[in-house]
Amino acid sequence: MATVLATGPAAGPRGVVAALASSLAPPRLPAAAPPWLWPSQHVALERALAGIARYGGALLADPVGTGKTYVALAVASALNGSGPTVCLVPAALREQWTEAAGRTGVPIVTCSHERASRGRLPAHTGRLVLIDESHRLRNPATRAYGHAASWLLGRHALLLSATPVVNRLTDLAHQLRLAVRDDALAPHGVASVTRLLEAGHGHPALGLLVLTGPAVPAARPGITERIERLDQPDEDLERLLGEMDRLAFSPEPAAAALIRCMLWRSAGSSPAALGAGLRRYRRLLLHARDAERAGLRPGRHSLQRLTGGLGDQLLMWELLPGTDGPLDLIIDDLPLLDALVLRATASAERDDVKLTRLRAILADGRATLVFSVSRHTVRWLRDRLGPRIAWCTGERAGIGPLRVPRRAAFAWFRADGPRRRGCAEGRFAPLHLVSTDVAAEGLDLQGAGRVVHYDLPWTPMRLDQRRGRVVRAGSPHLDVEVVRFELPAALEDRLQHAGLLARKACLPGVLGLGEAGAEWRWLSELGATYHGTPGERGVAAVAAGPAGVLAGFTLHAWPDDGLPPAAAHLLWWSEQSGWSDDPETLVERLEVASASPAALAPTGAARSALERIGDAVRERLRAVRRAAWDSPPPGPAARACLAGLDRLARTAARRRDPDALIQVQRAIRFAAGGHTAGEALEVERLARLRGPDLAAAMAWLPRPTSVPSALQARVTGVILFLGATTFPRCHRSTPFCSTSTAP
Repeated sequence: MATVLATGPAAGPRGVVAALASSLAPPRLPAAAPPWLWPSQHVALERALAGIARYGGALLADPVGTGKTYVALAVASALNGSGPTVCLVPAALREQWTEAAGRTGVPIVTCSHERASRGRLPAHTGRLVLIDESHRLRNPATRAYGHAASWLLGRHALLLSATPVVNRLTDLAHQLRLAVRDDALAPHGVASVTRLLEAGHGHPALGLLVLTGPAVPAARPGITERIERLDQPDEDLERLLGEMDRLAFSPEPAAAALIRCMLWRSAGSSPAALGAGLRRYRRLLLHARDAERAGLRPGRHSLQRLTGGLGDQLLMWELLPGTDGPLDLIIDDLPLLDALVLRATASAERDDVKLTRLRAILADGRATLVFSVSRHTVRWLRDRLGPRIAWCTGERAGIGPLRVPRRAAFAWFRADGPRRRGCAEGRFAPLHLVSTDVAAEGLDLQGAGRVVHYDLPWTPMRLDQRRGRVVRAGSPHLDVEVVRFELPAALEDRLQHAGLLARKACLPGVLGLGEAGAEWRWLSELGATYHGTPGERGVAAVAAGPAGVLAGFTLHAWPDDGLPPAAAHLLWWSEQSGWSDDPETLVERLEVASASPAALAPTGAARSALERIGDAVRERLRAVRRAAWDSPPPGPAARACLAGLDRLARTAARRRDPDALIQVQRAIRFAAGGHTAGEALEVERLARLRGPDLAAAMAWLPRPTSVPSALQARVTGVILFLGATTFPRCHRSTPFCSTSTAP
């Protein structure tokens, strides 16, 4: 390997450091940025363009409130030109996207996630599609995901989500596969992005697909967080919980645990939410009792039909087994349940400890967003906090007792909300907004200066989304207060909610997402640090310790196809540890080399370093080959499709038809390779075709992934650390002694 590698000429340490940093920086595709983009967003624009050009898609995961909408519109303008761009967004955000597009002059067509779930997607689009709040499309089992995946076949997509990991790491994989093939990172040794995340691992190469900016953008306000602990015992709540523990629910342990858990969650929201949950469950028991008297054993779907879609299933249906087999509910719970409903209803007539605390918080008059998971809690707070309360649920919105359009309620809390409150008609304007999580995604409500988590959702993603309505770039506030109500001790002991949120909050960190730091963010930060410093590809030496070799190299297709390198690596070698790619070590070594003057390398040192680099290159090439061999085996649909293509290949060979053979070979490469979610569905369709139908469908298949026949390595730079130079300690002796420092 050392015979085909070359270190290049001697160069200065800082020039070699700049060359190494440049080779590691995520690729960027130069583009003219529109004037409405901030200078700090130009890098995100160029990185998104490069990711889409190379992989067909990318996910922009900058923190909440950093202007992802405008970066996405700039990407759409660059790729779709003057043609309209389809934006797949939550229904609540369609108006906001239309306003942003109007301000920037980028033509768009909005389509809601809700329409996508019904298969009502635009037939004609530009090549690029924008998908906002892409974490909503994280479950392949949903109709919205299936329709969107099929519709995106042959299109590029830029996904936007500040919180792509919600409950599990594979949430990210499923979103990426809407636009990116599962084997996109094979040149980096990742055979399958899905399998990588299923195993609970991250990889620096994910930074090519998931784009993240600075951890704490300077344009956003600061955050002051406060936790309200409900240490004072609530006798009504504890009495209700004690009596609820006597309910049996179901002889099926899983079903009983789920129903009990949902009632506990309702209790943690408000007395009104608990009362509503108990009443819903009571109605379910009444339906089940009537069915039992008729000689029926209702299952999940049967009870749904019996309830007539009245919303009773909101308590438990999505958590129960999906089959229509018998589901036992213990009817004997009804007498105790009747008493609990009466007691919870009476409790909702009084202020509890949490509501008293909330009143004290709101007493300073600072505009506040109060979030709850329950619409019953929203209505309860609306009725008890006074007439100047705006409120919003998924069904309706209003100000005090009056119903108003949702956008009219939100308007008082946009950036110009405080100014509007100062006008004449603002005397009766709402000071606070109480809402379910329908207002927790995408909306710009930065006129408020405080966020209150009145109750806690199941995922920390929701907490980030909630505060992101206020903590946004361009906010008029220097500091935003975030108040979080903890569960009472009696409920926390039962639900273990805090521990669950803490465990889920750690998931994005495994992949380097979130605001705490990124496994791959250091690569882009490194490129920015040395941006503008001329790079020199060569070998440099510094008299700094510890002794070792810092080497960088890239892997290119062979024969050279003129494309950017397939992968770039930077490694540190020392006698004690061998080769290492630890980011902290690499950054520290680069900083030391950049600040050190050039030194004279001993004869043969560069050649010895090259031999060591050869070992590292061989190991990386082995990893790429392993990724090719370790790729997931074709699934049943792909195997059936390949069998049909094999029969077509035999027929073409017998007919001596080279054009047909080339077409079949291309189809085989596509069917056997990695796929996007839409391509995987297409393979399933092809598996059902036979003979002429399969031959006709081959003409419409996407191009297979281009796999180079071989890879070649090129050294981008080598820095030799010779160790700190030391001299023997001088001792005092006779004057003018050759080893004395005395005069």
